[in-house]
Amino acid sequence: MQANTKVPVDIHKTLEDNFKVIKEQGVNEICNFMLSSLRDQDLPQHIRLQYLYNVHQINQKMSLTELCNNQLELNIVNNIKYYGQDLDQLLNQMDTSLTAQCEYLRPIPQILTPQWEDISPQFIHQPIWDYNINPFLFRFYLAQAQSTKLSPQDHQMILTLFKPEYKNDITQFNNIVEHNPQLVSDIITKLHQSGVNVHEYLDFLIQIKVTIQTLELVNQLTKNITLPDQFLISFITRCIATCEEVKQNQQQLARQVRLVSVFIKTLIKQKTFNPKKIYVQLQGFCLEFSSIQEATQLFKAIKNAVQEQ
Repeated sequence: MQANTKVPVDIHKTLEDNFKVIKEQGVNEICNFMLSSLRDQDLPQHIRLQYLYNVHQINQKMSLTELCNNQLELNIVNNIKYYGQDLDQLLNQMDTSLTAQCEYLRPIPQILTPQWEDISPQFIHQPIWDYNINPFLFRFYLAQAQSTKLSPQDHQMILTLFKPEYKNDITQFNNIVEHNPQLVSDIITKLHQSGVNVHEYLDFLIQIKVTIQTLELVNQLTKNITLPDQFLISFITRCIATCEEVKQNQQQLARQVRLVSVFIKTLIKQKTFNPKKIYVQLQGFCLEFSSIQEATQLFKAIKNAVQEQ
């Protein structure tokens, strides 16, 4: 709010003298405001009565007759009782919530109209949130990853937010693998490249259910990082064991054998796994399911790999 330059202040006078001048100036401005408002015929009746009464108290010599609309207002101006009541009593019965009563009369403040066109667009800044300091946002995206396929943008957001100290239990890990195996591969690869031990995640892979998503994940990992031989041996042994677990369902058994056979054959072809280390176990698996074409092809791949060595 800007200062009212019309208020006279003299630095050579005392505070009390200056206050008297300012108070007088304020009274005059308020009086002029109320006189101007009284010329508005649509002003509510109780406000009109209060304004007339206030102006009359400020300057009793002022003629207000031409501003009065009825006998009640004339009585107010002339300080005449109305229906046996004092004018103060009459005003107190009315709604005084909008009346102007004050001990200290101050100058009417100047109301400035905002000039929005003066606001330059370059001064309007968008808030920037540092996602790297918010583990709760990471948990939000991670919860989505456990139930649905992530969009490329959300996938990248999790990789950006992820920190080595963020841990997941085996159930959460299994759900993420089923819906977003590529995300798990990228996280493990990121950790490994930054020098973080990923044995905990590899242990989870050995424990969870062997599905096509799990096989795809391990296959992808072999292309990105060098997996320990002990992990590959344990994981392949686990894959073979799952085929034994579904023998009751021949259709499911055939599908599982095909998946496992193609997976092991791919590792051998990429030279990321040496079948000689568990040759007897692999040979027994291929002979047991020799009626399935993929198992027969795996047996040939194993023999060729061993002979090449």
